Amino acid sequence: MSLPATIQTAVGQSILGKITSLYNNSVADVLNEILQNCRRAGATRVDIDSFELADRQVLVMRDDGSGIDDPAKLVTLGDSGWDSAIADREDPAGMGVFSLAGHPVEIRSFSPAAGKGWCVTIAPDAWERATPLEIEPCSIARGTEILIDMPAAWASALPAAAATAATFYPLPVHFQGEPCAQRDFLAEAYRTEQWDGCRIGIFRGRNYRSSTEVSINFHGLTVPCPMPSVSEVGGDGCWYVRVDIVDAPALQLVLPARKEMVQNAVLDTLREAAEAAIYRAIAVSGSHRLAHEQWQRAHALGVILPEAAPWLSGWVPRTADSDGTLLGDPVAGTAMILVPCEEPPIEQCAGRILCEGLPLGGTLVREVAGFEGYGWYDALPRVSDISFNVESDAGIYVYRGGESPPPGIESGRVTRITLDVAVKPSASATGDDNRHSFTADVLIAPDDGWYSDLDQTVILLTQDSAITPHELASLIEDACFTPGDDSGDDSWDTQHSNFEKRARHVANELLLGEETAILERIRDVLLDEVSWLVPEGRRVTILAERGQMTLSYVPGEDAVMSA
Repeated sequence: MSLPATIQTAVGQSILGKITSLYNNSVADVLNEILQNCRRAGATRVDIDSFELADRQVLVMRDDGSGIDDPAKLVTLGDSGWDSAIADREDPAGMGVFSLAGHPVEIRSFSPAAGKGWCVTIAPDAWERATPLEIEPCSIARGTEILIDMPAAWASALPAAAATAATFYPLPVHFQGEPCAQRDFLAEAYRTEQWDGCRIGIFRGRNYRSSTEVSINFHGLTVPCPMPSVSEVGGDGCWYVRVDIVDAPALQLVLPARKEMVQNAVLDTLREAAEAAIYRAIAVSGSHRLAHEQWQRAHALGVILPEAAPWLSGWVPRTADSDGTLLGDPVAGTAMILVPCEEPPIEQCAGRILCEGLPLGGTLVREVAGFEGYGWYDALPRVSDISFNVESDAGIYVYRGGESPPPGIESGRVTRITLDVAVKPSASATGDDNRHSFTADVLIAPDDGWYSDLDQTVILLTQDSAITPHELASLIEDACFTPGDDSGDDSWDTQHSNFEKRARHVANELLLGEETAILERIRDVLLDEVSWLVPEGRRVTILAERGQMTLSYVPGEDAVMSA
């Protein structure tokens, strides 16, 4: 056998034998395919109906369009039969009617060229074989009517499928004589723009955009397609787009299913146009909170925006249980000092000092890395380092977030704790940082990030610390409580309750001594587990020792037991 010198592409005849496998055989797909043909035929109205005919359920679709001139084109796979104007504008593939393959179908249409109507009946097995189909005269005077035998699954799904197919369709659709509810695909857009045969709608919504959400309306057939979106800094929403295709031949759906867009250069250009449209919408909305990189992208797309509004959120110490950074009230029009994110124990202990007045000479605000590059932001002073100096009988050492306390250091009283804060005058400053030192009275230092394990946490107090057991327990909770989320862990409420009790015991032991702490712990247990068992109006005395407990009612007492 010799190899041929040339080859050419062709469509094998065997494709007809597989035509039923090209479509998923749902009534929704059939409606969408036929509706597209109705629109191309210049129809002004489409009717969808169903009725029983000779003990079978029949789906009927009719339009008032131009009709079909050549019946042979209808059943020629890949030959649409549309005139040159439609072919140039939409590039129809000539596959739509084959969505009916495998079903008994009767088609009636008017041929403008012949000046009369015609009718053809296609048996289920005729779709996959080159079977001659007889064309008969028909009294239809305009448009096309298709009758399809419906399986039971179609009949039950038809009302919902018709409503969905009609929702964003550009022509009026009636189902069983009643007009279907229809609306503009871009009805809720913040702003709309025209672009090369499309309408781009810009919306504001939630940050999370599912990949399955529809974003393109192809003449009533909606499909998901990745499109640009822009989220502003610190917001819980984003700007995104939807596109309504009006007359854009180069934007096409993948055949035969038509569930997604063909990825081509025109779609890439549309995405860039949509991104620019988002920035133009932001421009007319007033001030913005775009990251500097987004601001530069807008400029690259020809949209000139002012810098982000010059305000920042007040600094609030993070808690270990927080999913993110806590933000205070907006701060603007005053001297601000940027504070970076530190470990929660560092922020909680430093916050006892830094949140009182203006110890660093300005209002503390949370840093926003996305704003780096803006002139007003880069000019702000910023905290460059936070550390604690501890003096104790064991010596002097420096503690920073993310570090473990030196070996041999145990919880308890120390001679002195100093909070040291370094402040850089601006992003571009080259001299020495300004340093500030403050007397502190508490330092909580978890060992290597084991926040919730108080046995691995060092808690230091100065000799003159005036913190109360309640205040210390709350500080320990804010600095260290992080619930576990493994399948074997208890609920958040149970974990939190247990940690609170443990934190109270640790605080009591450090501030009140071991004996008092034990009594308080026993008291907590009795309040939680026992006190509710005491009858109303009675009191019970408890005499307990390890392994033994004596209880008795107080005789002649009517007072209610108090905590």
